[in-house]
Amino acid sequence: MADTLRALSYRLIHEAGAHGMTALEVVEASGRNRWGIQPRISELVSAKSVVDSGRTRTNPSGRQAIVWVIPEHGPQGGEA
Repeated sequence: MADTLRALSYRLIHEAGAHGMTALEVVEASGRNRWGIQPRISELVSAKSVVDSGRTRTNPSGRQAIVWVIPEHGPQGGEA
């Protein structure tokens, strides 16, 4: 199940392009449980499959959340 949720999370972030997605936006778009999605995003970050865009957006709670993008849309443009 983790592999499926990780692939779904990656696909949604990839499809969002340079706009990216916050973790809660991925949860909403996927229709899945927050507790299943958020760890998968952490795994994608560890694998460098998604990166911090350098931007944040406000969550419904009013807190700022990192906007995740694939590396080619990141601050470094995919270069390490």
